[in-house]
Amino acid sequence: MGAREEHFDRDGLCRKDGARPGALPASSLPRPARRPRSSEAILLGILVLLARPARAQFLSDLAPDRPLAIEDARPVSYRAFSGATDWTYSLRKGSLNDWGPGFSLLYGPLRGLETGAAIRWVTRPGRNADRGIASGDLALHALYQIVDETGTRPAVAARVGVQLPTGLDSKGTDLQLAALATRSFDAFRLHANLRYMRLGATNSLERRDRYEGAAGVDFLPPRSGTTDTIVLADAVVRSNPVVGGTTIVLLELGARRRIGPQTLLFAGAGTEITGLPDRARLRLRIGLMHLY
Repeated sequence: MGAREEHFDRDGLCRKDGARPGALPASSLPRPARRPRSSEAILLGILVLLARPARAQFLSDLAPDRPLAIEDARPVSYRAFSGATDWTYSLRKGSLNDWGPGFSLLYGPLRGLETGAAIRWVTRPGRNADRGIASGDLALHALYQIVDETGTRPAVAARVGVQLPTGLDSKGTDLQLAALATRSFDAFRLHANLRYMRLGATNSLERRDRYEGAAGVDFLPPRSGTTDTIVLADAVVRSNPVVGGTTIVLLELGARRRIGPQTLLFAGAGTEITGLPDRARLRLRIGLMHLY
């Protein structure tokens, strides 16, 4: 039988098999509990809370033609930058159809202030110019939120823009003014827009001062169980660009869906039920928007 080894350390205590008398095995020693990193948990919670409203606002930031005419009264977030592109196709009476791409940029240089630029090209630029649809004109705007939304009042914003004659068949610089209002409820939001445009140059048949009113709604699809999609609808009444022409009434329906953390897909369809003889019987639009 092998002898057990005994060793004496410097304090005179005997160790058997390399262990001090009364010592517990290493595996049975209690381990100190890992302290929770409270600062990391708090930081993560803040990021989650901030990310949810930012993503929700990005989805519901309504800009003209993205995909409908209606616009909300809330500017883009401070220092947020977004870009969008779309393709629009209009089916008109007499096979005088037109189509083309559109591009827009939005930026929030200050809190409560939005600036942007947009440009659109369409086929048949001469005929579309008579309809009040520019091809290649650069539109610049600034939107300022006058009052934020509260429990008793809607958000109200003012929008000022200019349309520069940089495109085909352009005639002059146009001035655009608008008042916007948005009211939120539990399941939907309501929007109202009033717009005025003063054309810089017109011919004898064109209306120089043009007015437009729009009312719209956006909401989450019922029973969908997701917050990544919103549905939009609006009705627009605007002056006929031709002097003495019938007032234009436009009805639109569309949707916006988040397909990435900072990217959304939008699509819409509309019809002009009154207006010009060659009015758009059906207008289709599809595009993408990305937040940088």
